[in-house]
Order: sequence, then C-alpha cells, then structure tokens
Amino acid sequence: MNQGNYINIGSTPCEEDCIGIGQLGAIAECHIYKRQLQRMYPEGNFAVKGFPHDFGTYYEVIALMQDEAQTAAAYEAEGGGNGFWDAAAKTEHKALMAGKAVP
Repeated sequence: MNQGNYINIGSTPCEEDCIGIGQLGAIAECHIYKRQLQRMYPEGNFAVKGFPHDFGTYYEVIALMQDEAQTAAAYEAEGGGNGFWDAAAKTEHKALMAGKAVP
C-alpha cells in the first residue's frame, strides 16, 4: 500500500480516552476507530500506521488521499466527526477492554 499522501487522524475519536503507547490493545483500538471512520466516510481510504516514539511505537489511523473523494473524506474525518465512539465501535471497544479478541 502506497502511504505517500496521507494525513494523521488519531488513535481514537477526539473526545475518547486512548490506550497508551506500548500497551496491549493499542493497535486493536486503532482498528476499531478505522472501521468507525469507514462507516462514517465510506468514500475514504483509512489505514493504521505505526510511528516511532521514545517510549515505543505508537499507532494512529491515517487517511490516504489518492483521489478527490478520498481527500475530501480525509479532511472531513480530520475535523473529528462527532468526537465519540459510535454504537458499533462502543461494543467492540468494550470487548477489547474486557480482554476479548477484537478483529
């Protein structure tokens, strides 16, 4: 996957807490957010990317911008949406926090 033209969206919706750097579940949490963004912005192209940090690798959802529709979706998503987990993401996140496997 060419990740040359992208913007960082974040690891969770802006009003939600996130799992810390290097902690179990951080990648899964980003995938939950990615799926939420795909539901909110179906024309978008979202991925999870790792970034180096002094305390380990941290992960964020990125929005790829390979055409006009994806670029528009990327900037809408960067604006934060509603700032909270949607119903499906809440269910997935609750399972993650309870130690259950989340795809």
